[in-house]
Amino acid sequence: MQLSLVARFYGCLFYELITHIALWFFVTLLVSLSFHIEIAENPNILRIILWIASGLYFIFSWSKGGQTLAMKAWKLKLIPPKNYQFSFFLYRYFLATLGILLILSFYLNILFGGRQYVHDLILKSKVIYIRTS
Repeated sequence: MQLSLVARFYGCLFYELITHIALWFFVTLLVSLSFHIEIAENPNILRIILWIASGLYFIFSWSKGGQTLAMKAWKLKLIPPKNYQFSFFLYRYFLATLGILLILSFYLNILFGGRQYVHDLILKSKVIYIRTS
């Protein structure tokens, strides 16, 4: 059974969420043990640290092969625009974060017939399905 591109994109997003929950638990443990931060008293500091940890994961994964763990599992790959620089990955992470803050608005384009996320349309990049036999 062949999955549609929409199913792959949203399956990948769900897989990313599961991966990030594990990452966030690990980072929270490290932060609370290392810096002795009382998380209940400083939730914004922890949120910023988790956002940076997620950014490091995404930016490193995209820049070293164009795939995160979830993208590898769902056979998706990021194709950056021609003549891109490292700042492209930073912009993509910021725009993806903005799309999440705007109640997943950048991700709804896929449901309505679009072939890419809004942040990829803005940056002229693509997420493609890698066919393997």
